[in-house]
Amino acid sequence: MPLEHKGVRITYLEHDSFLIEWKGMRIYTDPYKLPQPRYPVGDVVTISHEHFDHLSPDDLRKVAGPGTDVVASANCRGKIPVGRATYLSPGSSATVRGIEISAVPAYNVNKFSAPGKPFHPRDYAGVGFLIRLGDVTVYHAGDTDHIPEMRDLRGKVAVALLPVSGTYVMTAEEAAEAAAEISPEIAVPMHWGAIVGDRKDAERFRDLLKGKVRVEVLDKERVPG
Repeated sequence: MPLEHKGVRITYLEHDSFLIEWKGMRIYTDPYKLPQPRYPVGDVVTISHEHFDHLSPDDLRKVAGPGTDVVASANCRGKIPVGRATYLSPGSSATVRGIEISAVPAYNVNKFSAPGKPFHPRDYAGVGFLIRLGDVTVYHAGDTDHIPEMRDLRGKVAVALLPVSGTYVMTAEEAAEAAAEISPEIAVPMHWGAIVGDRKDAERFRDLLKGKVRVEVLDKERVPG
């Protein structure tokens, strides 16, 4: 079942992809491997970085039209095939459709493709997003480890969408430490089941935070077209 929280509805689609609905607005995040051929057109789509499992042109076309505002990391510049693109670097923000979206750092500190070469280097400028929906701020962390900048989010996030699969992003244990530091009202595990990781990682994350942070492991859902 989707998560309902203070007028915000969050549906888990796949990997790092969610449909966030608020006051009739539709916001999609990192559309990838979406099983349906067509989805309700989004008002806004956020894309955390240019890797194929986050910036997927075919999946973006399933959720976006010419009038969709696409808010993407600066490393996606020139690669957005549909919609009106706005590019953000860590520390910058934009307001689209009356929704304030801020980009925050997302990078690896201990996940490497080769010695000394992180999968997501800090200077690569991938981002997470803070999406402010009235009194509810949703944090979509993007592909990241538990990084020092997360301390600044403590007490500012209602719902934290955090990767848990390891290999390229936080492990369940690292994500639990991040969630405890951020202290959101609700934490939702993501980045499992499509490439690396599985539901056991999501459930391990939940179990580690029992009695500390409310965790909702969302089932992947289909969306009426």
